[in-house]
Amino acid sequence: MFDAHCHLSVDRMVPSAEDALAKARAAGVRGFLLAGIDPDDWNRQWELATSQPDVYPCFGVHPQRVGEIDFDHTRAMVEQLANRLTGPVHLRPRAVGELGLDRAMCDSDSLPRQTWAFREQLALARAADLPIVLHILRAQDAALSILEADGIPKAGGLVHSFSGSADLVKRYVKAGLMLSFAGPVTYTNARRAVDACRAVPLDYLLVETDSPDQTPEPHRPGPNQPAYLPAIIEAVAQARGQAPSAIAEATENNARRLLRLGL
Repeated sequence: MFDAHCHLSVDRMVPSAEDALAKARAAGVRGFLLAGIDPDDWNRQWELATSQPDVYPCFGVHPQRVGEIDFDHTRAMVEQLANRLTGPVHLRPRAVGELGLDRAMCDSDSLPRQTWAFREQLALARAADLPIVLHILRAQDAALSILEADGIPKAGGLVHSFSGSADLVKRYVKAGLMLSFAGPVTYTNARRAVDACRAVPLDYLLVETDSPDQTPEPHRPGPNQPAYLPAIIEAVAQARGQAPSAIAEATENNARRLLRLGL
């Protein structure tokens, strides 16, 4: 199993990150892709990744972070990202993200900044030939329009915690993006997520925990952790009418292919 998106470097997880990793490995999780928020987060990621060989860093300026700051600070963070991506190869992340658009958690006044940061980070990822990790919330059409107009990196990318409809799956796949499913696919009212999950070609499917958020059933309430990934795989398998072992193997292979890791 491979957790394609988790936040082990945020304040809520850092004190217990090593314990969380140990529990996840005991549950069968063999890889962890982190998710970038801002430069401070990138530094915490790097510290964790250098001591944990199955943890992979991902640097980006999160759209919700953009919603909290002004344009000058946004531009400064994107410039720092550019410097990290053009530095020594062994110091670069495995992916660029989270980048994207968020119309649910951010004020509408921040959308021009979010759009600017989204397009700038897309360009940086294309230049660095790194896959992207997308955060798109209540902005599917707008984000797809940018992706289709600007283009994604040849390395591809993923949409984390996909919340779009089954009808949108084909557009994302055509653009060359994998779709990742998190805790919501386990919820009793998850018809939209289940329908979308069924529509994804197996070789474009990923699973994630988004730890410490989006805790899956039956582990709610309480914070999420990568050890709960089997519950998400079980829900995805049930939705698609496939064996959990087949979903675990396929999604791990997909993540490793995307990140250019050995199988």
